[in-house]
Amino acid sequence: MTDAGVDNHYLRGNFAPVTEEVSASDLPVTGALPRELNGRYLRIGPNPREKVDPATYHWFTGAGMVHGIRLRDGRAEWYRSRFVESEGHAPNTNVLTHGGRLLALVEAGQPPVELTPDLARMAVWDCDGTLSSGFTAHPKLDPATGDLHAVTYNLELGTARYVVLDRDGKAMHATDIAVADGPMIHDMALTETRTIVLDLPVTLAASMRRAQAGKPVSDLPVVWDERHPARIGLLPIGGTGAQIQWIEVPRCFVFHVLNAYDNADGSVTLDVIRYDEVFLRDIHGPGDSVPTLVRWTINPAPGIVHEQVIGDYSVEFPRINAALTGRRHRYGWFAGVGAHGIEITDDVERSRTHEALETGPLVKVDTMTGTSQIHHYGPGRVTMEPAFVPRPGSASEDDGWILSVVHDGNTNLAELVVLDAADITADPIARVHLPNRVPFGFHGNWVDDETA
Repeated sequence: MTDAGVDNHYLRGNFAPVTEEVSASDLPVTGALPRELNGRYLRIGPNPREKVDPATYHWFTGAGMVHGIRLRDGRAEWYRSRFVESEGHAPNTNVLTHGGRLLALVEAGQPPVELTPDLARMAVWDCDGTLSSGFTAHPKLDPATGDLHAVTYNLELGTARYVVLDRDGKAMHATDIAVADGPMIHDMALTETRTIVLDLPVTLAASMRRAQAGKPVSDLPVVWDERHPARIGLLPIGGTGAQIQWIEVPRCFVFHVLNAYDNADGSVTLDVIRYDEVFLRDIHGPGDSVPTLVRWTINPAPGIVHEQVIGDYSVEFPRINAALTGRRHRYGWFAGVGAHGIEITDDVERSRTHEALETGPLVKVDTMTGTSQIHHYGPGRVTMEPAFVPRPGSASEDDGWILSVVHDGNTNLAELVVLDAADITADPIARVHLPNRVPFGFHGNWVDDETA
């Protein structure tokens, strides 16, 4: 997969793809799985199946593999990994359920691929032709209406589009949004009254200029753009592109939004993971810029944004209790990265040598107080994106469980680890031992039997 001439970080260690699909039943469990967890934990990430060129391979472009763990009545019934295959199209970024469909998602012009619950069959789903310009990896579900809101973009068309699917998965609204330079729009935000569009300085135009200048480029056709502004657009729910209000924000890039909500004074709160720059010095991945959790308080009338750093740790892959999407939240759960020697890495010897550098913890941030709780999984053990699962009948925001796949660099295997979301410092409730490793990837979700 690599050659001696190029050391591509995203093709070695636990970034490297696995070569085979795996099935296993009756998985061993340490601890006791909550009997209320009846469903499937699914995650997805890049896993190129064919030989790639390490000189140009970009982590974000590898064809997808989905990993599923079936839990029922306190048992881990099965684990399955499957290459995403459907008419040459293999999403690699997110997997979720909507309108009774289980969907694998990617951005930039490609439609979702529908999966069966047992991961046995796959087929492109374009919402009866209404997603001809593609979809997004990060739609937002309005918990009050059941509508799914998405900001999509297509680099070939050079436009962005705001799309709303109803609770049954039928397109009920679409409007184009004028943007210049072909920006990468990985995520978006939703409040009770507004859709928030991210138009930030990573663009196709900058990549084309780089190629024309004879500089190296990767398979991902966007790079950091010094000429492109950093701004967000406020668009009324169900509004048209002509109604958008653009507001300048601190110069940065945002892959992921924690949440957003309206305030009584007319301002908007938007919590994001901010990077000073990405795709600038490293053409194979995000680069070495350290992510920071910040809160933007946006005053639409004068168009002013105030930024406040939240928490003491560098974090990524933010998650909240999804019942509070677009509403005021207090807690967020994250994978710790970057600062304090915490990295997405399986460098076991480094971790053993420097006890303070235990890798890949889970971080819980109280956005009201700015304090953090940390769960260290141990030397050489790295959590991937967490998912919050509410306890049935729960009344408090953090009453539930955190599920995440943890890579163990000591054994080169993976586990599904269950923590108490209210007290992540406690020992794991349960650890489901998987038969193979799960490469570092992107996103996933818990799909409860009640909603599948």
